[in-house]
Amino acid sequence: MGLMQLTILSLLGVVFLYYVIKEIQEVIFLKSILNTIVGKPKIDSIQDLIKIKNYLQKTIRYEESLINKKRPLLRHTASQILKDNYGFCGENARVTIKLFHLGGVKARRIYMFRKEWQHVLIEHKYKNSWYMFDGHYDPSTLLKDQAVATIPTENILSYPNDYPNNPYLDFCRIKLFYKINLLKPYSKVKLPNFIIYFFESPYLIKAFGIISIQIFTLLIFMLILN
Repeated sequence: MGLMQLTILSLLGVVFLYYVIKEIQEVIFLKSILNTIVGKPKIDSIQDLIKIKNYLQKTIRYEESLINKKRPLLRHTASQILKDNYGFCGENARVTIKLFHLGGVKARRIYMFRKEWQHVLIEHKYKNSWYMFDGHYDPSTLLKDQAVATIPTENILSYPNDYPNNPYLDFCRIKLFYKINLLKPYSKVKLPNFIIYFFESPYLIKAFGIISIQIFTLLIFMLILN
C-alpha cells in the first residue's frame, strides 16, 4: 500500500478518534451535570426525576419565532444544548434521554401528533412501567411535579395540554416509520437502548460514518492493489 493510501487512512483514523474523544468529553460533562442536579451518579427515585425536570425547564429555553430556523442535520449535541441554554422540545428530549441513560434509567423519544403541530417528549421506565416525561418549558403543556411517573405512555389524552384547538391525536416512537404507510404499524416498536443512545449522540454517528468510510476505502485500495 502506497504512502498516499496510508495517509488517507491515517487521516480518517484521526477524525474518527476526534469524534470518539468528543463523545467521551460529552459523557464526562453530562455526568457532572447529573451529579449537580441529583447529588449522585445514579437516578433512583421520583424525586430525582422531578429535580431533572425542573432543571431542564429552567435551563433550556427557546424563542418560538425561531422554530423554522435551519438547524444542523444531526441537531446539536446534548452538551451544546446545555451550554447554550437553548433548544426546542426535540433538543430538550435529547438532553433528557442522555442524562437518563447515564443515570441508569431507560428512556426514548415519543413523537406526539396533534391537529396543528407536533410535540416531542420522552418516555422512561420506572418500576417496570413506562411513563411520559417532558422537561420542555411550555406553560400550556407543563408537566407538574406530582404528575411525574404517573402518566402511562399509551394514555396520551391524559398528558397536560391547554391548547383546546390542538388536541393530541396519536403518538409514535419511530417517526420515519410513521410517515411510511407500509411501516406505520411498526412505528411504536421499542428499539434497544444502545440504538436509542447512538441516535441521540451526533459525535458517535459521525465516528461511525468515518469508520465506515475508512473500511470502505481500505477495501477499495485492496481491490486496486490486487
